Amino acid sequence: MKKWLVVLLVLITLIISACSDEEGSPNDEEQNLEETIEGNSNKDEQEDEEKENDTSAEEERDSEEASGGFETQTEDQLDLTIGDTGRFDTDLTTFEITLDDAMIQQEVDEKVSEIGGYIILDITVKNTGETTQPVEDLLYGFEVTIALDMTGYQDYAESFASIDEMTGDLKPGEEVSGQYITEVYEAEEYYFRLRSGITASGSSNEVIWTIPDKEVR
Repeated sequence: MKKWLVVLLVLITLIISACSDEEGSPNDEEQNLEETIEGNSNKDEQEDEEKENDTSAEEERDSEEASGGFETQTEDQLDLTIGDTGRFDTDLTTFEITLDDAMIQQEVDEKVSEIGGYIILDITVKNTGETTQPVEDLLYGFEVTIALDMTGYQDYAESFASIDEMTGDLKPGEEVSGQYITEVYEAEEYYFRLRSGITASGSSNEVIWTIPDKEVR
């Protein structure tokens, strides 16, 4: 009888132990599941952060590429007049333009202006950069306007046989003199400048010549 009691106690002990192990298993599985979920969440957050950093870095690179990483080292010159020299520091090169003289005519080469008249500028262009540049590239984007908040008209020199058009390459240190011609409406003042869209983009410093009407008639 005692032997059966001992066997029964042993069986009861084993059953209780087994039940205890089974009750602990779900808790362990739940804990492991929570750790897995937390780990995946942290991993996702880390990946999102890395993507955000990569995106910011890419946007910064795009911005630098768009501007070319260029920053002009020459101050703006906004109050030049006839006889003054403007110094340009652009993302292409550096150069100077001197406005030697200016005049307005109603007719050039038997062509009568349909608006206020033709303004003819005598200018000298000097390549102060380190590479040879076509003078046409240096003059690209220049205009004459009657108001600084308005666009103007660009050079028509190639359309007039009597106008001394500037063409060809300028080596470093070389300069060439010639004429710039375009049409303008009648106004009290005229402005010769590099188009505002170019200077506003940071591709060049800003240089403006003011030409009073009374000095060109």
